[in-house]
Amino acid sequence: MKRLLAMALLFAPVPAASATRVEVADGNWSFLPLMKQRGSDHLNNDALARINEIVHAKACTFPGQQGPHYDVTVSFAAHFGPNGAIDRLVMKRLNCPEVESLVGGVLLEMVAGGDYRPTGENQDGWYRGELSFGGKG
Repeated sequence: MKRLLAMALLFAPVPAASATRVEVADGNWSFLPLMKQRGSDHLNNDALARINEIVHAKACTFPGQQGPHYDVTVSFAAHFGPNGAIDRLVMKRLNCPEVESLVGGVLLEMVAGGDYRPTGENQDGWYRGELSFGGKG
């Protein structure tokens, strides 16, 4: 029962301004067309500062973290509806729920804000992208 509840919480949508779903999963999205990254205007510096705090407090560890330093690349897949708006985002599992939540929010802001854009190559609407960031906690 606890496992079912944990799974339900894991795949529950992250609250956001839109109805976009964010999920965390292990997967290989390399077969999807790559989105164009056109900048990082919508990169949330407050979220990155909070990740620094988590690292400094040793609250959890995640891939790419070595002691107080981290260099992380998060792969993700995004689905765009017929109107061109993102309606679902699946990001690589980091095994640190608070960092996953922060990165998921950052990715939503960046994709919805146009930092990442689909190319029109995929009629099904699925594309992949990567977000890299680093720092010292």
